[in-house]
Amino acid sequence: MIVDLHAHTSLRSNCSQASLEQLVADARAAGLDALCITEHDVRWSDEELADASRTLGFPLIGGVELTTDIGHVLVFGPLRRPLWAGYTFARLVEEVERTGTALVLPHPLRRHAGERAIKGGRSAPEPAEVAAWPQWQAVHAIEVASTQTSPLEQRLVAETLRLAPRPTVGASDAHAPGRVGAYVTVVEATVRDAGGLAEAIRAGHVRAAPT
Repeated sequence: MIVDLHAHTSLRSNCSQASLEQLVADARAAGLDALCITEHDVRWSDEELADASRTLGFPLIGGVELTTDIGHVLVFGPLRRPLWAGYTFARLVEEVERTGTALVLPHPLRRHAGERAIKGGRSAPEPAEVAAWPQWQAVHAIEVASTQTSPLEQRLVAETLRLAPRPTVGASDAHAPGRVGAYVTVVEATVRDAGGLAEAIRAGHVRAAPT
């Protein structure tokens, strides 16, 4: 399956300019098999997303982009703690090992080598430093590229993966029309919901599609 794992709607992520209908139209035009809706710190209920999927005639899979003390983390699968209560990364990792939930590290170098960080005078870390971060090994996959990452970030992620290989995903991180499908993930299984996707990610049956 070809899936875009990371997209935001204007309905529930105030940083997005794209409606769910626009995102789905883009996903269909890109030839995707499914689209993940991963709003910031809020998630669609299974019933809402199932209804939207039926109405729009396109497979939609739910997730959430959580804000933690180490930055954003994409989460696919159940969480026991209310989202409004917040999560530290350590607590998130501890919980998901009991629930079978999958964690993906999106734009892993944004704080350190993103455009704002570089303009602010920060020096980009060396790949060996990134590989030593606890989150690099604790998550189940690394997002290697998106429309929200710079060429420098993408290059450093690629270099770090050569030092410390991890399963990879590609995702648009779409916040506007016309972005879905720019970067995608090959899922080596047929998945229909967040549970099935989490299982595939945890098993390493995912890879970023070449661009």
